Amino acid sequence: MTTRRRGVALLLPFLLSLLVAVPVAAAADPDRLDARGLAVDAGAPSLPAGDRYVGIAAAPNGGYWLASAGGGVYSQGGAQFHGSAGAMKRSAPIIGIAARPTGDGYWLVGVDGAVYSFGRAAHLGGLAGRNLRDPIVGMAATPSGNGYWLVSADGGVFSFGDAAFAGSLGGRHLVAPIVGMAAPASGGYWLVASDGGVFSFGGAPFLGSAAGTLLASPIIGMATTGAGDGYWLAAGDGGVFTYGRARFAGAGSPSSETVTGVTATAGGGYLLVRSPSGPPAPIGSGRGRRVVYSNPLQRVWLVGTSGQVERTYLVSGRKGEPAVGTYRVYSKSLVTSAGHDGITMRKMVRFAHGDTLAIGFHDIPRSADGRPLQTDDDLGGYRSSGCVRQGTNDANALWDWAPIGTTVVVIY
Repeated sequence: MTTRRRGVALLLPFLLSLLVAVPVAAAADPDRLDARGLAVDAGAPSLPAGDRYVGIAAAPNGGYWLASAGGGVYSQGGAQFHGSAGAMKRSAPIIGIAARPTGDGYWLVGVDGAVYSFGRAAHLGGLAGRNLRDPIVGMAATPSGNGYWLVSADGGVFSFGDAAFAGSLGGRHLVAPIVGMAAPASGGYWLVASDGGVFSFGGAPFLGSAAGTLLASPIIGMATTGAGDGYWLAAGDGGVFTYGRARFAGAGSPSSETVTGVTATAGGGYLLVRSPSGPPAPIGSGRGRRVVYSNPLQRVWLVGTSGQVERTYLVSGRKGEPAVGTYRVYSKSLVTSAGHDGITMRKMVRFAHGDTLAIGFHDIPRSADGRPLQTDDDLGGYRSSGCVRQGTNDANALWDWAPIGTTVVVIY
């Protein structure tokens, strides 16, 4: 009996060492890139926490560039890297990317219409500082690479360089918001709405649309064939709809993540890129890119153009204020004062007017000696005299996400 106990005692450390020595495999990053037809999948790098892919542009050599909301550009498959806006001071998140047909440069565009140029892509103008009615949702380069168009969610089109203005939907009633655009080599451009509606301008031929089709997921963008004689529409769930001579080569892979970008490649293929997706926006909270604030729930949602929630968190406001309705961000201040007792607030984003003072989102107020008036754990209840208090990380996120003109919807 004694010998057997010694054997077990000697064996136990050895068995434990085996358990310790076996490495635990890290969870693999999800595959966020689908290549269809002759397109080549060169991968999609992991992104920093909180960032997401917002666009993709094909390079003439078969590679491609991926753009993130944080201004990052990721060159894949031999596409040349020309720079990024990640370290630049930006007033709003990036929403799209367009490349020169020669592949020697590209542009990034923010939701505020700011344009960032890299390589031989010339900066030909932008809309930064303009009071836009709706956010910019897409961008397309001219066939020469010496111009570009920007499109806003209400269908407004803005032309720069040798991009000829051929019309827009600004001022027209739309059933669904515009979510993207594409330009054929023949001239002109198409706009596409989230319900699949396609609108043709200039020399861009109308080849059909998904308007009236029961879609399982909203359309997020479009891409054109090299000859401009067809186009693909991509839906958030990976669905692909083809028109003209654009060939169907398969839908996106099943995924819990949302497709956020589509581009065509040489030879008739196409690429789809996905990003982490959140829950759907609250019912009855409007449409398009917006901030949603529920007064009864004391919760905020940042809703992207596709209708997916990009961030949600608890806040502390005042019961019954402001009134239900749709507002717009009209002013921002890095630091502001409550007007009494030395209390200050940072990252103020104003969107409504109270009886005497403005109402906005800001971080938790601090007293004159720098102490916060409440903790993050206290968020979720009525604690404010009018404004909407946020945790520091959430206040920073909203500050970057919501430029002046951003829609704010207050619900009850």
